[in-house]
Amino acid sequence: MEWNLFIIGAVLLLGLYVMMALLYQPIRLLVRLLACLVTGVVLLVPANFILGYVDMHLAINPFTVLVAGILQLPGLVMLIVLSLLFV
Repeated sequence: MEWNLFIIGAVLLLGLYVMMALLYQPIRLLVRLLACLVTGVVLLVPANFILGYVDMHLAINPFTVLVAGILQLPGLVMLIVLSLLFV
């Protein structure tokens, strides 16, 4: 009976290891994407506050948040320049 429990436990641990090895990359990608989203929001909110003094506004949507989050300050400047050109 003890050997059966040992074998079942070993198989469960091996299965858990394989599952985590397969899910590591997608979870890591999601965490990085979430960090970019947070960074983008942190950059866009103060930029909108400051740009409000000159009657400008940057839309806060998933595209602009990801551009500002991934490219950071150059992305924010690019969004401001594009807003000036197309509005």
